[in-house]
Amino acid sequence: MQIIADENIPHVTEAFSSLGQVKLVVGRKLTANDLGDAEILLVRSVTKVNQELLANSSIRFVGSATIGLDHIDLAYLEQQSIHFANAAGSNANAVTEYVISSLVIIAEQQGFELKDKKVGIIGCGHVGSKLLQKLQVLEVSCLIYDPLLQAKTNDLVFSDLNTVLSSSDIISLHIPLEKSGLYPTHNLVNADFLKQLKANVILINTSRGGVIDETALLNALQFKPKMQVVLDVWQNEPNINLALLNKIRLGTPHIAGHSFDGKIQATEMLYNAVNHYLQKKPVWQKRTNLPAPSVTHLSFSKTIDDNIAIKTAVLMCYDIRRDDAMLRNIYNTFDIDQFFDNLRKNYSIRREFNSLEVQIPIGRKNLAIKLTGLGFRVY
Repeated sequence: MQIIADENIPHVTEAFSSLGQVKLVVGRKLTANDLGDAEILLVRSVTKVNQELLANSSIRFVGSATIGLDHIDLAYLEQQSIHFANAAGSNANAVTEYVISSLVIIAEQQGFELKDKKVGIIGCGHVGSKLLQKLQVLEVSCLIYDPLLQAKTNDLVFSDLNTVLSSSDIISLHIPLEKSGLYPTHNLVNADFLKQLKANVILINTSRGGVIDETALLNALQFKPKMQVVLDVWQNEPNINLALLNKIRLGTPHIAGHSFDGKIQATEMLYNAVNHYLQKKPVWQKRTNLPAPSVTHLSFSKTIDDNIAIKTAVLMCYDIRRDDAMLRNIYNTFDIDQFFDNLRKNYSIRREFNSLEVQIPIGRKNLAIKLTGLGFRVY
């Protein structure tokens, strides 16, 4: 059995070689001619999986090492009785850590404390719910807008969109890209949306580029010069809007969820799903000893301020400014598409907060609760 897999799914050959012959491909360039007689296709968000790709192929199972589904034509897969699985939730923790890193940096730059701000979370699924938990640990007040989730649960207190937009100091987007349905999200962030935001709002998008009308955002930044924007996702990737990149506070090449921990978990989730489909017993397991982070241990003095301790731990583990600086080198290249994709393909190993041990003084219970809630190993 032949398995076609995106070359950037970590350890995919190691994991799937017991199930068949694994052929690695460049996901963004994959065409129907590349599928051959393969029965299993493993992709990432850069591959459009639809009738054009799969018609007349032998593919019977599609797996996506992602949370998002906008690159998958689920209706066509169902029509053709092609099994599907994704890695929902695999990179949720990485994305929340990206947002926390962004906020810690901007708070330091602008001289405010996070607990004094109100955060509006638009979309409270895998990522949004984790972000909510971490912000609540930091004593940050949050508003939630998620009409689909609101219809299913009474466990959370929800707000309407207008209230979230007008009342929040920070807006973080965690929504799928939907062009139809009851609550379409394509160009949700448009001129009307942006008019309702505070003049000094911080807007963060780690979901999909298509949820923001980039022309409207560029116009809004002219009239709201104090507005701060953090973008990890873009319309027309990999040919991103350089004029917009030049105007925002922090910009990165769609890597918010690219922690090594999350990517390995995604591989494991797809591997288990394929084994279930084939009715086979899994024989591969992800490595228990992941690559060591650059810093493994951190200790604080008795007099350390909580905010300084948290900022230090977060940025010691992941400082988004490194990725922002790498992306801004795009101005020095003639091939924007290739540069953007190479940053993603050659992304350095990034470990999550739980890879860092933090030693704190005896009696600092509140600090211990905050650091533990963020995911650090505290003793």
